[in-house]
Amino acid sequence: MNQDGVSVAVEGDIEDRISVLPRNVIDCILELLPIKEAAKTCTLSKSWRYIWSELPKLVLYYEFCDELIDESESKFREVVDGIMLLHMGKIVQFDLDVRVEDLASYTAIDRWVLYVTRNSVKKLHLRISNIDDRSYALPPCVFHCSTLTQLKLARCSFKPPDSFRGFPNLVTLRLASVTFSEHCVIKAPLLANLTLNCCDGMQYLNIVSPVLKSLYVCYPHSYIALNCFMNCKNLRDLGLVFSKVVNNPKHDHRSTLMKLLDSLPALEVLLLDSLFIELLSADVVLSSAPPFILNCLQKLSLSVDFGKLGHSSCVLQLIKCSPNLSELKIRVRNVKGTDDNVEAFVKCLMTPDCLQLPLNKLEYVSFYGFASPNCVQAFAMLFIFQAPSLLRIFIEQPIGTKSSKDLSDLPRASSKVELVIR
Repeated sequence: MNQDGVSVAVEGDIEDRISVLPRNVIDCILELLPIKEAAKTCTLSKSWRYIWSELPKLVLYYEFCDELIDESESKFREVVDGIMLLHMGKIVQFDLDVRVEDLASYTAIDRWVLYVTRNSVKKLHLRISNIDDRSYALPPCVFHCSTLTQLKLARCSFKPPDSFRGFPNLVTLRLASVTFSEHCVIKAPLLANLTLNCCDGMQYLNIVSPVLKSLYVCYPHSYIALNCFMNCKNLRDLGLVFSKVVNNPKHDHRSTLMKLLDSLPALEVLLLDSLFIELLSADVVLSSAPPFILNCLQKLSLSVDFGKLGHSSCVLQLIKCSPNLSELKIRVRNVKGTDDNVEAFVKCLMTPDCLQLPLNKLEYVSFYGFASPNCVQAFAMLFIFQAPSLLRIFIEQPIGTKSSKDLSDLPRASSKVELVIR
């Protein structure tokens, strides 16, 4: 006790507050540490000796693996083998992010993946890189693991065995730089989230998932059959970003995209790049009735070339198709059209009956990368005049003091709208 009468703990009486925490809380703390640091806790006391080895999550980050590989790949394999040998209990999640050169490491990875799939793993994340760009072929045990709920793969070869019958409990599937070498049907009755990024051989892929809610396909290296998603009536979030459309004589991307959008009554978020705007613009005419109605759509992101009149008309038509739209983002990647096309589009935007309907739910509008100040000003004016719920218009590229003042002084349908120009 000190001179003020306050009790002071001596060294032997200090309470170990961490050790008395519930086990699940201790696990959460250790899971935030790199595996190397978590293993060091075994020296704290007898009660901590085996805690790290019972963690349900084994996360081998790239930095951890790379540090070992700098010594030698055999050292890397030896350490991870030791971790697997010492681990006790179920493994809920296994993450491995590594860049290897020695093919013997692929054999070791097969062994580790077999171990975790036999221990009821639910979340399996593999990113296997090789200096010679040799793809890591997934072992058959992955395709036979019925407990998987989340599968994330990068730089792998995806070739299911003949006995593959699908993933009965898979909810999330994310594939990046994955290669499909032959016809592949993936049956996943519970799959809700699917992302395919920079994958090759997608013409062989067919995914059967009636409850799919989120689908993103980015920069495929080969043709993908969008019609396999026609029956995904629960799809809420759709993103399509292609560098090019690979021609297929038996398939019409344009009509398929139209049919796909028309078949998604619950769609809430839509992202389309300029390639798909180009496809749609061939069928969408501004003066015609909307080809489909997206009553549930709330967020729309578009990449557009406003130098092309077809793109301009398509953007306006997509807005007309979305009566409950609350957020709109427009990005111009490359303006390749003529000044006459831009001027014609500006004149169209300035007409009083351009959209012929008020945008009652629209709250946020953002413009990025506009090359034409007149174009962005006319577009902004359209929303200022016709969006009574508008809260904010953001324009990334400065459009000049005079244009800014013109927009600021306009009469507004919404008294709360804020104009932000950077």
